[in-house]
Amino acid sequence: MAEVTILSAFAPQIACITGAAVAIALDAFERRHHAVVAAVAGAALACVLGAAAVGRPTALTGDVALSGGGFSGTVSVICGLGALMLAASWPRLVRADHGGGLAALSAVVIASAATIVAAADILVLLIALEAMALCAYALVWSARTASATEAAIKYFIQGAVATGLFVLGLAIVFGLHGNTTSYVWIRTLMVSSPGPPVTTAFVLIGVALAYKLGAFPFHSWALDAFETAPPYASAMLAGLPKIAAIVAMMTLYTRAVFANVASEYLLWVFGAIAVASMVFGSLGGLTQFSYTRMLAYAGVAQVGYALVALSVGSVAMTPAAVLVSAYAVAGSASFLAAAAVRSARPRWDGSIAGLAGLGQERRWLSAALAVAMFSLVGMPLTAGFWGKFLVFGSAVAVGHWWLALIGVLASVISFGYYGSVLKSLYFDEPEESFAEAEVPGSSPPDRDMADISGPEESGRGPEIAVVLCAAVLLGVGIVPLIAGIEGLMRFFTFG
Repeated sequence: MAEVTILSAFAPQIACITGAAVAIALDAFERRHHAVVAAVAGAALACVLGAAAVGRPTALTGDVALSGGGFSGTVSVICGLGALMLAASWPRLVRADHGGGLAALSAVVIASAATIVAAADILVLLIALEAMALCAYALVWSARTASATEAAIKYFIQGAVATGLFVLGLAIVFGLHGNTTSYVWIRTLMVSSPGPPVTTAFVLIGVALAYKLGAFPFHSWALDAFETAPPYASAMLAGLPKIAAIVAMMTLYTRAVFANVASEYLLWVFGAIAVASMVFGSLGGLTQFSYTRMLAYAGVAQVGYALVALSVGSVAMTPAAVLVSAYAVAGSASFLAAAAVRSARPRWDGSIAGLAGLGQERRWLSAALAVAMFSLVGMPLTAGFWGKFLVFGSAVAVGHWWLALIGVLASVISFGYYGSVLKSLYFDEPEESFAEAEVPGSSPPDRDMADISGPEESGRGPEIAVVLCAAVLLGVGIVPLIAGIEGLMRFFTFG
């Protein structure tokens, strides 16, 4: 096999950054259409480059800051999903002021997430995390409403605190062993110099990464951010950062940190966060009436399922990648569906009840959204089933059956709020307040929601993207039943 070089390992990121740079240049001349094309083309090329690298040997040595090979399948998912979200948001970006700049910010998010996945050095991980976070703050604020501005400020302040914790942990690691910050040397440090300072450092870093994931109790930014951001921004931020953060945590902790026997206590810490996230997210989702806020709570529970894999250890690295990738596709599709619904019903107030009767009006959209809901639950014949099956199976295999049991119970509970969406789509009659004529005396839709996704979200772009995501979820769910699950495992296997 060909040897992995830094250039080949970094090829998808180079494609994304090139697309972002071209988009910024074109936006300066108000060529927004071409700017969006450049950003989408860069992300799509990155997806192809990532898929072409699947199966190459992974370069993870003390002198390499980026790894290739086994990480390429996840990189391909990140870039492909990002390209689809950008393409679906085309109408909004073309009409928005500085839409090319927003497309460039999105491309940087994609490149940063791909870099986080492929990072083999903790300093590279920090730089990529902060690049992604800065772009995420701007994308949340891009709705330019009062509530979006407030959410972006909260997101920024809490993100700054998380970054401070990460830097403090990194300072401890570098102070103990200042030669390098690569994962390989960190593993050596964990074996040769175990003790409370090292454990404390990686507790701080773990908290910072848990914040990026939106795990309980570091989730408060996610609820407002996902509810008030433009639908395309919520769709992108709900999926890509979560894939990147969980894969980064799996790689860093299972390959380096857990080399120290004393650090096995961290497994229980992550197990506790996983349980708290699953329980809080599932119960919180049951009480929500807002569609996007319900998805934000559901995202907390989904992070809990992924953290089950981290608490299990290295045997669950590939299952974790499958699970979080399935969630990213289904979650992004669910958020993007809000834009499609707004196109179908301009007076929609953002509530789950406001989806009533949509199954008869937009059959393809409703069917695709139903598939996404089933995948989030973990129903068979969807990609979400394989993710949960593999993660919970790994937990049982190492004796952590209680984590698997809580995960299954949380999944059952989650059908309460995912099922409410299905009930509204297919079994409830639409209310008159969502009809074309305004009901006298009725309260108008939320002004912020109307501003976020009004006429600029017209067109079939979001609906087509949701349908494509549903097709992927069904394909990944059904093909392993015919051809076996080995191909799926190989695609996400870490070298």
